[in-house]
Amino acid sequence: MSTAVNANVRVLELFVELLGAHPGRTKTQLRALPGYQGLADDAFETQFQRDKDALRDAGAHMTIHAGERYSIAWDSFAPGIEVTSADRALMSLAARAWDCSEFFADAIDAKAAAASSEDVCAPMIRLGLTGLGAATTLSQAIRERRVVCFEYPGSGQLTERSVDPWALSVQGRALYLWGWDLDRNAERTFRVSRIRSQVSFVGEQGDASLPPEGCTPPRVSSFVSPVVDVRAGCPARTILHGYEAGGVPEEVGLPRRGWERVCLEGAELGTWIARILPLAADVVVISPQTLREAVITRLHAAAAWGDDHA
Repeated sequence: MSTAVNANVRVLELFVELLGAHPGRTKTQLRALPGYQGLADDAFETQFQRDKDALRDAGAHMTIHAGERYSIAWDSFAPGIEVTSADRALMSLAARAWDCSEFFADAIDAKAAAASSEDVCAPMIRLGLTGLGAATTLSQAIRERRVVCFEYPGSGQLTERSVDPWALSVQGRALYLWGWDLDRNAERTFRVSRIRSQVSFVGEQGDASLPPEGCTPPRVSSFVSPVVDVRAGCPARTILHGYEAGGVPEEVGLPRRGWERVCLEGAELGTWIARILPLAADVVVISPQTLREAVITRLHAAAAWGDDHA
């Protein structure tokens, strides 16, 4: 993999991280991105400035908020350019598909694990060319109103599903297809990362039905506001500072000696799994229980995978 391609991936990852970020990301948080990890201060500043210039040249205008927090607003693009949440997911998938080096493997696996509903370790999950291919084909099918066919797990086995595709939606770190399942004769939501075959077109353009007027894709992932214990003085404390939501409720209790209890802002469950997994050595989830169990399950799976491949 060439340096030029790695640079493209780094800029795209920065774009995905900053797009719609509220209240913005600090430089400390951005240094946790794969493309900036391990850089000395001067090297990071130089590279970050180049990447900002690259984004500006591409029409993405960065805003600097109070506390030197960076973001890219959804409406900040050059005239005529529109980016939806599904477009953002496709760009993220593309970044992962382009890069095959070990340099990005850990971060990609952590994000993929957070987006997976299966209790498997991160190194077994890949959102590469297969996931990108399914997502782009589905996007075309929605535009052209084409019926699609693909294999999808259900009831312990793969089944072939024929679907009128209505919309792609991003929820947490996952991409979902919403549409009408012709085999079940009912509205259904499919997680794109779980599609197990190529997505094929059935029939001609215009054959697929339109969604009911006024309807929007259903929410399938939960919104959580975590309470965590963070080891005092560690880098994770600085990273999580940008996500703090205020004081910790008294009923939550006190942390053990050498740790600090922190209440964090609300976000999708998958988003918090992806943020916490890389910091797990210094962060313990106290609540909610769903997030705590999800993180513990993935850590156990990763440890088991490591033992099997030692």
